[in-house]
Amino acid sequence: TIPAGWCEAHHLDPWANGGNTDLDRGVLLCSWHHHRAHDPTQTTEHLPNGDIRFHRRP
Repeated sequence: TIPAGWCEAHHLDPWANGGNTDLDRGVLLCSWHHHRAHDPTQTTEHLPNGDIRFHRRP
């Protein structure tokens, strides 16, 4: 819900795993959520509507 200019681009298929820079496999995340996406203590759930939910690993 923040302006795109305040967001960071996130690759759903990480470069380290051979991911490409395809726009359809990228999302804009605020800085806080972008850090959660790379946090090994968190998991992500990709919802059908394109939203992403973050959960702490058990």
